[in-house]
Amino acid sequence: MSEITVGILGLGRGFTHLRNFLRLEGAKVIGAADQVGKWRERAQPLCEEHGVSLLHDFGDLLAMKPDAVVVASNGRLQARHAVMALGAGCHVLSEVPGAYTEEEIRHLVLAVERYGRQYMLAENSCFLDFLRYWRRWVRDGRLGPVAIAEAEYLHCLPNSMIDSERTKLTPSQVRDNGVLDARPSWRADQPPIQYLTHDLGPLLEVLDDKVVSVSCRNGPSWCPQAPLRADGQIALFQTAKGSLIKIMVTLNTRRPGAHNYRLFGIEGSAEWYSHEGFCRRFDRDREEGKGWERVDIGTAARDTDRSAGHGGTDIQMARSFVRALVDGRPVPIDVFRMADFTLAGILANRSAEAGGAPIAIPDIRRNPFVGTSFWEHVGLPEEEPEARDYRSDMGLTY
Repeated sequence: MSEITVGILGLGRGFTHLRNFLRLEGAKVIGAADQVGKWRERAQPLCEEHGVSLLHDFGDLLAMKPDAVVVASNGRLQARHAVMALGAGCHVLSEVPGAYTEEEIRHLVLAVERYGRQYMLAENSCFLDFLRYWRRWVRDGRLGPVAIAEAEYLHCLPNSMIDSERTKLTPSQVRDNGVLDARPSWRADQPPIQYLTHDLGPLLEVLDDKVVSVSCRNGPSWCPQAPLRADGQIALFQTAKGSLIKIMVTLNTRRPGAHNYRLFGIEGSAEWYSHEGFCRRFDRDREEGKGWERVDIGTAARDTDRSAGHGGTDIQMARSFVRALVDGRPVPIDVFRMADFTLAGILANRSAEAGGAPIAIPDIRRNPFVGTSFWEHVGLPEEEPEARDYRSDMGLTY
């Protein structure tokens, strides 16, 4: 196969996918659908320019028989739409979270097996460029065995209501402006920890591991603009190889949004904070007392268009999906790896509801997990930027 035809479902978040897939070699977008008029209006000029059919209903998109469908619909509908696409003979690239319940995940697995099509979770954070270097450092033993890993998803989302025009509003705005057609958004009562794939997924790929148990606790519910969910949750996972992974997700605390990641190896450590955009490293070859090194690797490879969504990770993800299908290979984040990322958050919230009681996380594969294939698609770097002394670079004297 030299080219796949693609349909896009959902033109809110999916508008970025529409732009990216139109640019990709090996992909031909033939249709895009959304029931929301303003999203279709925004996409209309681009669709007309490229001869893409602009549709209202998902059924009409499936009737065009694309080879693959990008599911970028409401988070609570993604699993249902993905199963429909698989049943129509389409491969699927689904936005996160991908599924909302364990039952939905199992239905997705059964649909993949029954219809013989591929499912990939659109977890763009796994394509952050610095992770390629982290994986190489871990593989080469530069940090020693990684005992603990941490990640944080910090995103203030007080607009927990949505009106008939799909405008996002806070409860205060609804009340003060007398909006009568507003309803809670799909995120309004979403347990924060269920939106952890951006954080857990990358760490599992770097460690080539999966989680087997979790204990989680709720923060308070003090934010008046999102009273249906906890202000944050913190989960502690045990992995199959024995590492601990701590994940914190908050959607209510007011601060700039960020993804933060840290590795704690017994011979060295690494960390990356999105607001800084570079890595700190202290590996086994670094002399004691010298402190961190600064390594200038960030969100996307230097030859990537960073305007293509989330610092360039969106188009890297889309390209990997297309290349896998064109080459007839398994996709980088298949339905079972999606389950590794997503079921962990669902069961973490169940633990929080039980006051932090530990819960086992099952492996729903037919055969036990033997390792990730993600890096076969993404590749590890042969070289890396020269490291600089962090203290000197920042003008620090201590």
